[in-house]
Amino acid sequence: MNSYLNALNHLSLPRGQNKESIAVSLFSGGGGLDLGLSLAGFDFRYANDRVKYYCDTISYNFKNCITEIKDVQNVKGQEIKQLIDTESISLIAGGPPCQAFSILGKRESFADLRGQLVFEYIRLINELEPEVFIFENVPGLLTLNGGKDWENLYNHFQVETGYNLYTSMLNAADYGIPQIRKRVFVVGFYKPTEFSFPNPKYCNPSNLNISDRSRLNWIPAKLALEDINHLHNHDLRKHGERVRCRYEKVPQGGRDRVDHTDRIDPEKPARTVLVGSKAGGGRPHIHPYFPRHITVREAARLQSFPDWYKFLGTSTAQYRQVGNAVPPLLAFAIGKSIKTALR
Repeated sequence: MNSYLNALNHLSLPRGQNKESIAVSLFSGGGGLDLGLSLAGFDFRYANDRVKYYCDTISYNFKNCITEIKDVQNVKGQEIKQLIDTESISLIAGGPPCQAFSILGKRESFADLRGQLVFEYIRLINELEPEVFIFENVPGLLTLNGGKDWENLYNHFQVETGYNLYTSMLNAADYGIPQIRKRVFVVGFYKPTEFSFPNPKYCNPSNLNISDRSRLNWIPAKLALEDINHLHNHDLRKHGERVRCRYEKVPQGGRDRVDHTDRIDPEKPARTVLVGSKAGGGRPHIHPYFPRHITVREAARLQSFPDWYKFLGTSTAQYRQVGNAVPPLLAFAIGKSIKTALR
């Protein structure tokens, strides 16, 4: 087993409960953010999503976590405290739906009802008053309407919560994940706190400069695709002969001209893992060595989920959980920095 897979499969959730680091998850999805923060020492006791399959996945993997299938607009802070029997919340984590902000979506921003769910997130921060919150979203959020939407949202976070805010855009590949995936993070502290986002430990070998000499090279995608048979969520998608013939002609690192699907270059990190559409299922990458889409487990490996983490629901629901997730190893790095700041 290579060093990347060995590191992944040595990840395990802490045993028992941690009364000093109780965490709440909103817009939980497949649980990538929750998993990484749990590995850093936060104890998730409550998770919410409006999609049943996503809550099923959280319940299966987080045995001590209460899940609610509920529209976040109907979620109340005091009810969460009663459910988990505490008045003290250490952390709230969440990434409100990003389709309104994504460059792949219609970019309607706050005119889109999904974009407005961020204000429900802010409401629950105020109702729960955690020591710290973490908000994540797509980089497209920074450029909408010439950056005005981001400026307004950032100011709204400051004014409405009063928390001390830190923000950064991080690339998963810089943190030991074999995928180019950029996300925007906002970390807010209830009390004045010295906080720094984690320093990157990896870099693009083709852009190496003097300041990068101490970093390791980005991890290539091929390391995520080894030793994968007989694992959960590794169900091969059957393609017709025409599709297989077409995919065979797509070079590694190239793109299919018909369905615009990327083929993985095994020697580089993969491009961002996609969720696909609700109607047509996932639109994952083409495998670098075979004329087929990568499986849910292969996509999860590219996202840095350990093999013991199981995704429930339909094939489409599984792909969407993986594609929407924050890579757990990236969340783990941020979580460790938050823990250091709180101490």
